[in-house]
Amino acid sequence: MQLQIEMGPEFPKVVADLGLMGRAVLAACSHGLKDGVKLAANNVISNYLTGQALKRGSGLLAKSVQGWMEGNFEGVVGVKPNSPVSKYAWLLSDEEKTITAKGGALTIPIGEALTPAGVARFASVKEAESHFGKIFRPRGTNVLGYIRGKSKRSKFRALFVLVKSVFVQGSGALYDGVEESLDDITGRMQSEIDKAVER
Repeated sequence: MQLQIEMGPEFPKVVADLGLMGRAVLAACSHGLKDGVKLAANNVISNYLTGQALKRGSGLLAKSVQGWMEGNFEGVVGVKPNSPVSKYAWLLSDEEKTITAKGGALTIPIGEALTPAGVARFASVKEAESHFGKIFRPRGTNVLGYIRGKSKRSKFRALFVLVKSVFVQGSGALYDGVEESLDDITGRMQSEIDKAVER
């Protein structure tokens, strides 16, 4: 996914006509773009990763969204390659994925196996068992859980649902947040150009 901001067709001629001032204008454009992509990254984090397009869980994905420069006139907003969250950074796009179990079933945490923010509390069923005691699957169901209490009235508490696959839709948060920031980005660039021309 890529958004481009292109200067008008007359821009190279205007820069050439300005001579030495033209270099200052180019440097100002680059500086303004650098500020602009940082603003756009902050907009994605503040307005698209906090309970709207993508429910924030641990906050690691939000902390990894950045704005940076790849070249003088190439600004990027996203998650840098080789980031600890790279494997699920696609959730910021509008990409769709179906995750299928490799033999057996996927265990989807529910109820007490989730934090109030909706993040899994345990890395595995085995880890949950060390907290809740014996976890089992009642006959004829697709859930795993435990018995709470030791009396005859004790109830089964579901912790995981067993499924063959899950469909996950990306949020589109990155595109939406950057597109919403385009006026801010161009505004920063114009502001820097104005400063350069006034000097």
